[in-house]
Amino acid sequence: MTELELRDLRKTYRARGRPPVDAVRGIDLALRSGELLGLLGPSGCGKSTTLRMIAGLETVTGGDILVGGASVAGLPARRRNIGVAFENYALYPPLTVAENLAFGLRARKGADRADVARRVKEIAERVDLTGVLDARPAGLSSGQKQRVSLARALIREPDVLLLDEPLSHLDAAQRDTTRRELKRIQRDLGHTTILVTHDQEEALSLADRIAVMKDGVIQQLGTPYEIYDSPATVFVADFVGEPAINLLPGTVTADGRARLSDTARLALPVPVEAGREVVVGIRPEDLALGGEDGLAARVVAHEPLLESGLATLALHGVEQPLVVLTGPEVRLAHDDRVHVTADPRLTHVFDAETGDSLR
Repeated sequence: MTELELRDLRKTYRARGRPPVDAVRGIDLALRSGELLGLLGPSGCGKSTTLRMIAGLETVTGGDILVGGASVAGLPARRRNIGVAFENYALYPPLTVAENLAFGLRARKGADRADVARRVKEIAERVDLTGVLDARPAGLSSGQKQRVSLARALIREPDVLLLDEPLSHLDAAQRDTTRRELKRIQRDLGHTTILVTHDQEEALSLADRIAVMKDGVIQQLGTPYEIYDSPATVFVADFVGEPAINLLPGTVTADGRARLSDTARLALPVPVEAGREVVVGIRPEDLALGGEDGLAARVVAHEPLLESGLATLALHGVEQPLVVLTGPEVRLAHDDRVHVTADPRLTHVFDAETGDSLR
């Protein structure tokens, strides 16, 4: 197992007649041996560019990449012993699964045919491909193609494994199954791994830690629980969580509450100076219906989802709707009047100008 470290890693694209574009703006990361880190963010945030620089597929503008303590930033991709499973699988259609797996090994000088065959057999057993070794990619399901792509990255016994949106082409059922298989394989083999994804569910369920990116910068690095329970910025709070967090702008009053409107005020989890503009964040599952001391609201819509429900509420004088996760027994109709309460301990507060957490 091998450690991976990124030091002030930067990538700037330059084109004649156009201003430079800073795709990655100084990333510092250190992965422990055997750790799986999720690089999470929207399209265009720089996560795939970061992965390509680690793999050697993009040149580095500045900073360094260390694998096992040694810099690889100046090495070509073929000399980095880094395995990559691509989003589009990148399989060779004329070759069988076994031939696809063996291709990279056989391309090396001095490759032993018997050793290649042994390694193909071993990795096929690991990822449940023994029954399709003689098949060609066109005859495989999406899940099988993804496992072939993963196996081809693993067969070279890489120091670091990079997964680029590995489940994006799978349907919901295949995604759940393949996600569990991927976690098992990574734990069994112990590769230091970076998973690039825009899917929060993938990152939360697979990663030991998550780095949330925006505009080429890491907004927050932490465990899935830290990212979800203690978001460092409004962006992280809004990007991670389904259903999405409620974000309500307000002004702090003299008694330390957030004034959302003339009739709606919320207690805050920490002292904040009066007059400060804030954004209050409350996750739908942290709100409760009932209690005359709560905020008065009108039901706009209620979606019964069998195991639970989603109620969309309107607070008087507040532009943003409030979404509440309800129990399966709750029955609500359009225009019903309800009260909703929030536990200050589960409430998040952010500076309205910077977006940074004030907790």
